[in-house]
Amino acid sequence: MHATFGKVEQVSSVPVKQRLWNVVFPPEDMGVNAHFAQEAAALYGAGYASDGDRLSASQLRQCFVDRTSIRIPAGSRFSSEGYFNGFPAAYWSAWTQVHSVTLTMHVSGEVRVRIWHSNSRARVTRVYSDEHNSGSLAVPVDISSLGAGGWLWFEVEAVQHAVVMSDAAWLSDSRPLQPASSVSLAITTMNKPEWCMRQFRLIARYADLSIIDRIVVVDQGTQHVEDCPGFAELEGSLSGKLHIIHQANIGGSGGFSRGMYEVLQQHTSGYALLLDDDTVIEPESISRAVAFARQCSEPTIVGGNMLFLTEPTRLCSLAETYNAKGVFWQAADGTPEFPDLAEKPFIKQQWLHRRADADYNAWWLCMIPSRVIETIGLAYPFFIKNDDVEYGVRAQEAGFRTVTVPGICLWHQSWFDKNDILDWQAYFHIRNKIIMGLLHSPYPCGGNLFRQMLKASLSATVKMRYSAVQLHIMAVEDILQGPEHVGKILSTRIADIRAMLSHEPDAQTKPIDQLPKLVRERNTRQTRALRTHALLNLFHQLTPPRLNNRRIVDGYIEPTKIYGPINDRVHVGRLQVTSIPPERYTSLPVLTDRRSDHWKAMSAMDSALTVDVEHQRGTLLLRHPLIAAAKLSRVIAAYFRLACQWNTYRRRYRAAFAEMTSPDWWQRKFHM
Repeated sequence: MHATFGKVEQVSSVPVKQRLWNVVFPPEDMGVNAHFAQEAAALYGAGYASDGDRLSASQLRQCFVDRTSIRIPAGSRFSSEGYFNGFPAAYWSAWTQVHSVTLTMHVSGEVRVRIWHSNSRARVTRVYSDEHNSGSLAVPVDISSLGAGGWLWFEVEAVQHAVVMSDAAWLSDSRPLQPASSVSLAITTMNKPEWCMRQFRLIARYADLSIIDRIVVVDQGTQHVEDCPGFAELEGSLSGKLHIIHQANIGGSGGFSRGMYEVLQQHTSGYALLLDDDTVIEPESISRAVAFARQCSEPTIVGGNMLFLTEPTRLCSLAETYNAKGVFWQAADGTPEFPDLAEKPFIKQQWLHRRADADYNAWWLCMIPSRVIETIGLAYPFFIKNDDVEYGVRAQEAGFRTVTVPGICLWHQSWFDKNDILDWQAYFHIRNKIIMGLLHSPYPCGGNLFRQMLKASLSATVKMRYSAVQLHIMAVEDILQGPEHVGKILSTRIADIRAMLSHEPDAQTKPIDQLPKLVRERNTRQTRALRTHALLNLFHQLTPPRLNNRRIVDGYIEPTKIYGPINDRVHVGRLQVTSIPPERYTSLPVLTDRRSDHWKAMSAMDSALTVDVEHQRGTLLLRHPLIAAAKLSRVIAAYFRLACQWNTYRRRYRAAFAEMTSPDWWQRKFHM
């Protein structure tokens, strides 16, 4: 069954309908720099010259006239195919009452307009083609058959002379089922006032302020946005909607809970849209999220995608799901992780055309209906990590769906070059995953949870990150003290973690010029053995380290890659070294570029360097078998104790759960 179209009418004015999806173009001041603005243009569509060649992102950007208009040279064509200006019909067909849409636009000359749709297999069908002269046009298209997958997009070709296409949008006759039509934004920030200013500026200039009740900023830091130059003027441009609240640092869960709490207290907004501070939102995403939510038959959490600020066309994931047996989150089945949307033509990325269903949406951009908040409460006091996952799972258990809608998005700082499972955040990763298992896992002992936790502790040990193992111990011991203790330490545990790490050698950094410059060489066979004989290499962990491991390191470590010199003249049994400054480590061969293989490459190492070239600092990691054995013994004992009493702790945490997510409980934390 194919999408169909009705009779096309040349109209002087388009009848009033429900506006679902405006086609917009990126403004000049979008993003953080000129590179971002140029690269991001590829997400908004495609341009084709008269000879059929596809325009580059920079050439396409030169065609943009303003936020809603594009100039198309004679003989050329513009296509809305792509992540942001394509219409994700599958999601509207599957999860809303909308089964037919109407494309409207205005053109300034003679054009040929075509409309296409794809299906879940990325097979393309043309559903409309006709020529039009200057004026407005409206083309109805049926999308009822596209629930499993498929997008709509259009092409406008300038027939004889250059034309301007403007005000294109997808509309619907369907009256909204959800009465709430306004939203309050809730932004949590911590010492990032310049990021907040950028976000306010984009919203003031390009968002539809008529649907925004308030912009609630929960400031938990010491550097305040009100102190930024130009704040007063920017505050005025937001028409009195900006409200800044200062409170103690109780983490992302505390900041977002405060935002949700304020929305409930005001009784004016139907939705709370949660936003990270260090992001660049596409302002049109706000209107799209509200339009989608209003057309859903039941209150629905509407989420947006994250793209990387440093690589504007790279997507984090299309949708994310929760694995209850392993108590972890992952990309939805059949979707890649970190795909580059500009790497292939839109229609060649088949995974993008299948509807991807989410179990939760990260709180970088997540719109929660007030009715959902009233029903299931605020965030669990995790401080950071897992609060958004837990909330989505809780909502799902209460009968509320989460839909991550492509084309609703923002750009966020990438964590591609970070490894937060080994730094101070290791405590929250371990503690909060285990609590997630206690709260929601239907399996004995959380299914595979303890296997995952043991793997994490063993991996950190092999990687000579003994401070991370100490944080694992602290995390489990806190869980063993019960849910009341977890709530009690909400605002204080971060200081305890920092104090503990100040005494751990592998958590300290030094200036680059104070780090070793001698690196051990290996031949190709030895390098291959690092990966293929990893289990045998683990016995190396039981042996004393090289006496010169402080002066000669075995490699350079970064979050995704491990580097080391390869020299096939090296003989087995002989130690040969090369001298290379730490700031030049990336010129060395890559021993592995898979994060999951780091433990294999490091299993035979006695020392290694991590280097932050940008800040000219690094850390010397040293193998200590006795420390490793002592910490591993403690953490395994803690895991064993918790596993033996799993049912007892599961009852305790579930019994305290409703109270610890209630507005009354959180109110005491807001004003402590």
